[in-house]
Amino acid sequence: MSEYQYYEFQALDRPLTPEEQQAVAQLSSRVEPHPWRAIFTYSYGGGLYPRAEDVLAEYYDAMLYLANWGSRQLMFRFPRTLVDPVRMRQYNVETTDYPSDIIQVDVKDEYAILNIQLDAEEGLGWIEGEGWLGSLVGLRDAILQGDYRVLYLAWLKGLTLTYGVDEDALEPPVPSGLGELTPALHTFVELFDVDADTLQAAAEHSAPLCSQTFSEDDLRQAIEALAPEEKDNFLLRVVQGEPQLPLILKRRLGMLGDGPQRSTRPRRTVSEIFAAAAEMTERRRRAEAAAAEARRLAELEALAKRGDAVWNEVDALIRQGQAKPYDEAVQLLKNLRDLAEHQRRTVAFQAQLDRIHDEYSRRSALMRRLRNAGLAKSEV
Repeated sequence: MSEYQYYEFQALDRPLTPEEQQAVAQLSSRVEPHPWRAIFTYSYGGGLYPRAEDVLAEYYDAMLYLANWGSRQLMFRFPRTLVDPVRMRQYNVETTDYPSDIIQVDVKDEYAILNIQLDAEEGLGWIEGEGWLGSLVGLRDAILQGDYRVLYLAWLKGLTLTYGVDEDALEPPVPSGLGELTPALHTFVELFDVDADTLQAAAEHSAPLCSQTFSEDDLRQAIEALAPEEKDNFLLRVVQGEPQLPLILKRRLGMLGDGPQRSTRPRRTVSEIFAAAAEMTERRRRAEAAAAEARRLAELEALAKRGDAVWNEVDALIRQGQAKPYDEAVQLLKNLRDLAEHQRRTVAFQAQLDRIHDEYSRRSALMRRLRNAGLAKSEV
């Protein structure tokens, strides 16, 4: 099977200059210069050179890499002054043997680079890359606002992939809103295959989101408190088109706290989270089994109301003498057997089944299907 590798880069804070576009175009003959976006695909080995991390750090703000053997990589570039790399690094997975590289936060010049990387996981299979990054870029703005839910989700996923996870290690700070995921977070959960039961167990210790709103009067009073020189400086920066200036101004005005409120409940160990997730899985299994049993009983009750007409249908299907009708007849007989067991009328059912065997004993294909389905004739 041929390989498939997909790289997509997006500029968010500012477009690339014509010179930068030409520099990116030099990386591959298949890339057309574009101020906001670049896509590289490889189908027969190889990959992007230089490294995707270096291309992002030099030109772009977001990058997604997908490979058909299971690797996934999501990277964001942030202005260094707008994020806290130390806090972000709290979400890396602790191991007993060697450092995990599921989540990396590096500082390069005036930028901080977040790299969430899952390598060669079985089960993802072939997936087209087009369209995914556009649904994920909102996570960058959330992190800038101090919302670290995607980092916690990446940490959860890393627990199931990293060898030598320290099960006595405490979970990182639990962000609020794990039970109220945004569309971008739902996309991350889907693409990175975060286990639903583990996520539900984590969400039980997550505080609900609380929105912090300010009136126009609040904003006016906060702006009025700025010194005239500082106001002029902000206006100049607005005219110059400085990226992320609304975020910077909100922080200066005190209109942006330290991100969503974090849980005040005691932090759990990794082993406690695993145990809670296992309990969720068992609870869901029991609920699904109960629902399946209820559906089965409803189907049997509907079958019982049809009476002898079902046996007439079995005979009609058998008389067609074809493979598909035989299969349908055998399935009906299996349902009738289940109904007989439910109604404690297995003797009557076996009598009818023996009749089927006697009347159609020359139909070898039917007899083989009956034996394989456990619908043998009674021994006299």
